[in-house]
Amino acid sequence: MRPLKPLLLLLLIAFLLTLQHVDPEQPDLLVVKFSWASEKQNSRMIRGAQNPGGPIATPIPDNRDLGSRRTDLRIMEKKANASAQNAVDSYQLRLELKNTGANVVRGLIWEFRPTAGPDDYQPKQYLCALQVKPKEKKILDIWTPYLPVKVISAAERKDALKDGTVVINQIEYVDGSVWKKRGWNYKLPAGSLQKLAEGQCSVF
Repeated sequence: MRPLKPLLLLLLIAFLLTLQHVDPEQPDLLVVKFSWASEKQNSRMIRGAQNPGGPIATPIPDNRDLGSRRTDLRIMEKKANASAQNAVDSYQLRLELKNTGANVVRGLIWEFRPTAGPDDYQPKQYLCALQVKPKEKKILDIWTPYLPVKVISAAERKDALKDGTVVINQIEYVDGSVWKKRGWNYKLPAGSLQKLAEGQCSVF
């Protein structure tokens, strides 16, 4: 009977590990919903932090002659046109996640794969610091100047690339353990996640 005890112990350990990791192929961080949208922003417009929606300046009565005011209007019109040309796109990415596991999530790396993308499509990777407790839902709201998808051709509409799937490639937990998607072996510099504040992301 004695020789059987180590074998039984190994079988018991293997059984317990199986219970703890029901499906190691799938992440225990569930993507509930994802969306992205673009917005045109004027890089030259500056508004006060106390009243961002209010006027930029209070108008001052102009008592100068009509010719001077016409000259000023032309200058203002040229500046407005130049400002409009410098308007840049900004993109809002909204990702809703749910922790279905037993560990507290510390951060994750994810990508968005559009349905319209080709087989060799290389998506952007997002490293995000986000703490999610077991059974908790969290929303990750990101503003970025980078288009979340790569436009394959000039004739391709960005809206056609909005449908797709979010793939989680890596999860880092508070206890130091890490989950990685099989076949994904991208290595980041040490301490990359620690440099990000809660809710912040880095694109690579």
